[in-house]
Amino acid sequence: MNIATLKVHGDDEGLADIRDGLPTEPHGDWQKGDVKPDGRVRIDSGFYVAIGTEQNPDELLKQIRFYLGECQARGIHFERSDVAAELRVSFPTDQGASTPSLDFSLADMTTLVEMGINLSITA
Repeated sequence: MNIATLKVHGDDEGLADIRDGLPTEPHGDWQKGDVKPDGRVRIDSGFYVAIGTEQNPDELLKQIRFYLGECQARGIHFERSDVAAELRVSFPTDQGASTPSLDFSLADMTTLVEMGINLSITA
């Protein structure tokens, strides 16, 4: 199943402002000083928001567009000095299986830039 998640991290005050305006509640969070599974200590607080889960990459892209559109309509942006955001798209595949494609348009990329969101795609 293909998954899109938004990772947001930074200062607690900036995170609270963003969290209050999101269209959905985060599904996981952490606090500065928490220990990661690998034993390292987190240097800031943050949370994850599930944007979509879809087998069809085109449908997943529609879910991403809709969610980011909702964020824009609510005045949420991540181009701030106290927070950072990353759209994470994951395509889990079986060994030997072909990796699906996800075709971001120039408008999609412009939206990410304007909102201050980094992009990470993994297979």
